[in-house]
Amino acid sequence: MVTRYEMLERLVPHIGDALVLTNLKGTAHEWHHLHPEDSNLLYLGLGMPTPAALGLAMALPHRRVVSLDGDGSILLDMAAIPTVGQAKPRNLTVVIFDNESYESNGALPTVTSSGTDLTGVARACGIDKACTASSAEEFEAAVRTALTTDGPHFITAKVAKGTRKVPITMTYGKYNKYVFVKHIEKTEGIQILRSITATGKDYTPNKDYFSG
Repeated sequence: MVTRYEMLERLVPHIGDALVLTNLKGTAHEWHHLHPEDSNLLYLGLGMPTPAALGLAMALPHRRVVSLDGDGSILLDMAAIPTVGQAKPRNLTVVIFDNESYESNGALPTVTSSGTDLTGVARACGIDKACTASSAEEFEAAVRTALTTDGPHFITAKVAKGTRKVPITMTYGKYNKYVFVKHIEKTEGIQILRSITATGKDYTPNKDYFSG
């Protein structure tokens, strides 16, 4: 069976200026290694990548947004799937890397190992452009279509268990979020971060503040 890393390699040439939100641990490590850009929001908690990506896609309807999620994560917040189906953001692509396990917690099986079909769930929830990819070639074809046509798109990528051993550059969470938001501000020409000090002056935290 193909690995998640091999599929992520196929995604890189097509990602363009899309904003990418990732699941925890292995997905984040591998994606950051392959595509270390300010357009990544990494290490989102279980159940969070797809809801956060949906909100971002709705806030920036002209910008491609990609959620790199996992089966265990999306199963924790299944309400995200019908919400995507109802909202139908044309610029959103949801990728579920389905290794049929909660790998980071000891590899206990998820319900996808016993027949739950996440692609079928997505279609039943109104996401017509939902598919399953079981090879690197199928995955690349699916993401190429997703990133060049209107969605929402939902791709269940069936992958083997395991994480590629890559150099891990730990990104401090608050700083990563700050850099991600500043990237959006710069590329969209808008202001998002703004706070008022006790003196009434604007204050934007700097890198040293977020690096602890």
